Amino acid sequence: MRFGASETNCRSCQQLYPVSDLDRYLWCPGCQKAVRKRGAIWGVIVGLLAILGVATYVWLNLTLQSRFLAFYLLMLAMTYLLTSRIAHAIVYGYYRSRGGMIEPSSPQEPE
Repeated sequence: MRFGASETNCRSCQQLYPVSDLDRYLWCPGCQKAVRKRGAIWGVIVGLLAILGVATYVWLNLTLQSRFLAFYLLMLAMTYLLTSRIAHAIVYGYYRSRGGMIEPSSPQEPE
């Protein structure tokens, strides 16, 4: 980015945008939304796998008593919330630190 430039390329999709529309990492709103969505999808997947593991552990190793049922359900809910948020943050940070989510298209030269 040139000093004083009014437009620059998004670091992810390489399209030209006004500097005021880009965030501090020079990502456009569309790319930000796409990487947040990708992080959310991975967060849901990891969260579901985590509660499946915890539920399997509870089912196989602990005695299920009705007086502890609310505790077990709360434990599953907290496991899902924590692991999905952690996975979302890791995936989001990974793609942001890579500097680009989408490979820029370049014209192919005929051989």
